[in-house]
Amino acid sequence: MTRKHTLWSCWAIAAVLICGDLSVFAETTITRVRVNRRVDPVGLETATPMLSWNLVDTVRNTSQQAYRIRVASSPEQLDEDADAAARRSTAHLLWDTGWVESGEMIEIEYAGKPLAPSTKYYWTVSVRNNRGETSTLSPPATFVTGLFDAEDWKAQWISMDRTDNDPMPVFRKSFLPGKTVKEAYVHICGLGHYELRLNGAKVGHSFIDPGWTNYRKTCLYSSYDVTSLLRDGENVFGVLLGNGMYNVSGGRYVKFTGTFGPPKLIAQLEIFYNDGTRETVATDETWRCAFGPIVFSCVYGGEDFDATRIEASWDAPGFDDAQWQAVQVVDGPGGVLRAQEAPPVTVAETLTPEKVWRLDNGQYIADFGHNFSGRPRILLRGKPGSKVMVKTGELIDRIWEGHSY
Repeated sequence: MTRKHTLWSCWAIAAVLICGDLSVFAETTITRVRVNRRVDPVGLETATPMLSWNLVDTVRNTSQQAYRIRVASSPEQLDEDADAAARRSTAHLLWDTGWVESGEMIEIEYAGKPLAPSTKYYWTVSVRNNRGETSTLSPPATFVTGLFDAEDWKAQWISMDRTDNDPMPVFRKSFLPGKTVKEAYVHICGLGHYELRLNGAKVGHSFIDPGWTNYRKTCLYSSYDVTSLLRDGENVFGVLLGNGMYNVSGGRYVKFTGTFGPPKLIAQLEIFYNDGTRETVATDETWRCAFGPIVFSCVYGGEDFDATRIEASWDAPGFDDAQWQAVQVVDGPGGVLRAQEAPPVTVAETLTPEKVWRLDNGQYIADFGHNFSGRPRILLRGKPGSKVMVKTGELIDRIWEGHSY
C-alpha cells in the first residue's frame, strides 16, 4: 500500500468513529443537586423539603423521561444496584420513589417517612433519558433538618443583668461530650446580632445574623454543622451579642430609637454519637456571662471595642470563669422561632485602599474609590489604652466634620 493509500485508510477509520453510533459516547450527568434551592443545607425547617437537579448530556436535545429518588438516614442505603438495596435492611431507607415517568426536575416534594428534627439525611437521584438510557446515580447529597416547632426547643432564652450604659454581654458554656462524636449541629438566635464561637474559633462565615424582623412576631435562628470544631475532652461555646435593630437606644447618630428588650440568646446543640445515642447542650441557668469588649453598640452610631477588656481564651477550654456571673433565664421577645432561609451576609471581597494620605492634624484618610457595604479591618501597634477612631463616609471632605458614621 502506498503512503497515499495509508493516509486515506486512516481518514476512513476516523470517519467511521465520528459518524457512527454517538450513543456509545453519550452520558447523561446529573448536576446542581439542591434542596429548597440550596446545596447541602443545614437547618431546613420543613418536613417536606423540595428536591431539584439539572442534567448535562453530550448529545443535543436530550431530555428526562423518568426519575428515581432515594432518601435515607445513612449513605450506605443509596445503592445504585436496586436488587442489592432490596436485600439489605430498609430501616434507614426513608423514601424510594421507584421510576416516576416525568420530565420534572425542579422542586419535587419529599413524600417519604416522617423526618426527625435536627437530623442529617442523604439523598440521590438517577434519571432515564429520551434515548432510553439510565444515568449514573448523582453523588450523595445531604440536608440537615432544623427544629420544626416549639416542642423541639429544649433551650431557654438567657440574658445578663445590665443596663444600656454597660458593655455588651458575652456568654460562655463548657461541656464535655461523653463518647465518640459522629456529628453535631447547633441552632442559635442571638438578639440583636450575635457571633458564635466554639473552642476559640468563629462558627460559620456569616455576619450580622439574624435578619431584621418584628421580633414580637418572628425571631430567626441559624443552624451550623460544628462536627469538625468539636474535640476530645472539654469543649466551650462563646457568644458575643450586639444591639442591632433589636435594641436601638441611641447615641451619636440614629434614625429612630426603640427596643424589644435587653439583648438575649437562645441556642441548642445536638450531638450524635457513634453508638447511636444523642445528647443536647442548650442555653439554661448553667451558662455564665460577663461584660465583654464591646462597650458601645448602635446599628447606626457604630461600635466601640475596648481590646483591653478581652480575657485571653475566654471562649476556649481551660479558662476559669469563676468570677463570671450566672445568666438570667428570661422570656423571649414573643416572636416564633423560625429558620432563617435567606442567604447569609458574608464577606464577598476584600478591598485595599486606592489611596491613603496623612492630614496635617495627624489623621489619615483611606480612599477605596467607590461606595460599598463593608467593615474596616486595621492592624495596629501601640500602647495599651490608646484610642483609635475609624469613621466611614461617602464624601471624603466631610468624614471628619461629624456628618458620617
